[in-house]
Amino acid sequence: MIFRSRSSPSLLVRLLLGASLALLIALAVVGIAIDRVFTNAAEASMKERLEAVVYLILSTVEVDADGQPRVPESLAEPRLNQPGSTLHGGAMTPAGEWRSPSLVGVRPEPNARLIERGRELFRGIEAEGNWNVFAIGLGWELPGGEIVDLTIWAAEDPNRLRMELAGFRTDLWRWLGLAAVLIIIGQVVILFILLRPLRRVAIEVAEIEAGRRERLAGHYPRELQPLTGNLNALLSSERDNARRYSRALADLAHALKTPLAVIRTRIESAPEAPARQLGETVDDMEQIIRRQLERAQRSTRLALPGLVAVRPILERTAESLERLYAGDELVTEVVGDAGIAARIDERDLWEICGNLMENAAKYGKSRLRASVAVGEPGPRRPGVVLCIEDDGPGIDPDEFTRLIERGRRGDQRREGQGLGLAIVQDLVEANGGRLEVCRSELGGAAVRVILPPR
Repeated sequence: MIFRSRSSPSLLVRLLLGASLALLIALAVVGIAIDRVFTNAAEASMKERLEAVVYLILSTVEVDADGQPRVPESLAEPRLNQPGSTLHGGAMTPAGEWRSPSLVGVRPEPNARLIERGRELFRGIEAEGNWNVFAIGLGWELPGGEIVDLTIWAAEDPNRLRMELAGFRTDLWRWLGLAAVLIIIGQVVILFILLRPLRRVAIEVAEIEAGRRERLAGHYPRELQPLTGNLNALLSSERDNARRYSRALADLAHALKTPLAVIRTRIESAPEAPARQLGETVDDMEQIIRRQLERAQRSTRLALPGLVAVRPILERTAESLERLYAGDELVTEVVGDAGIAARIDERDLWEICGNLMENAAKYGKSRLRASVAVGEPGPRRPGVVLCIEDDGPGIDPDEFTRLIERGRRGDQRREGQGLGLAIVQDLVEANGGRLEVCRSELGGAAVRVILPPR
């Protein structure tokens, strides 16, 4: 059964939908807040208008000896004199009431009533009824000295305020909608610009898959540099692995050439040769095959290996060499901070330390020193410097360049294939480092492995 994965929405669509949703929610909250503020302001303005009308009536009202309120026929506010207008007013006492001429023919009339002295009454937008009302309660002194209750009120048709609010809300949401459209368009443009490096990465990866490019070479923003750097490291690692496989197989073929020639010569020249000699040669071939195949297996490295503590590997290798060269009274010394770690494949580090320290023990006299130190500083972790020293005859730098070639041996009298330094050189270069040789304080050679920050 074949499972086909459904294509997920693009990053641009996801960002656009998320940003648009957040924008709409924000604009809705802003719109509601503005509407609430404007409604409160409109209600306060309406209250101020009604209050002004009340004080206008108060400035002209008179109460006669019978307690009846009287107001001149002509008022300063024209709408109070215009029948059927949206503004009305009145004054009332327990003995009678005066109402503005604008109430002629108006149904239903405002429900006005007497209120206590010193109190105010306001019915705004949220109040029940067909009128917005503002009233104050006063005390009026009659000519005889008696004080009567006087209530002056003003009322306005709520439709005026409702129409004002409806017009404002229409304009408000229209402009907020236009702003949302413009902002979304701006977001689309900005997202296209911001996501352009990602699209360029995708294009270059496609070109790498098609064989038209070997690595990502564009100039990318700082946030994408870890991604592009890791991709380039992965691509470089894959190419190195292929090259190392090829070299490992070449080494295997080269290493088997001599034993095969020996077998062929012995068989042809001396058919009666003891089987034991042929068995030893075959054993050598098997050992070489196992070693080379193991190297080929180790060639598969991680592009971004983890951190490996260096000193424990140096100490264990030194202990093994002391046991191996116990008859030569080899003295080993391991120097360096135990907390220093290198970002390298652990098997590669074992191979580097083993080959270099074995060479130092083999070609030195009786002393071997292995040290690890912090190297070149980096943005996250510094590099690592590994130094293997001996008290042997030393190595000339020009001679060292020759010795790291495959198949070269420093001492033809000693056993070996001449591949140790070549293997170390390959592993160090594969991890971005370099190999150097100088004079040791012990009197012999000092081989330095310099691993850069990773």
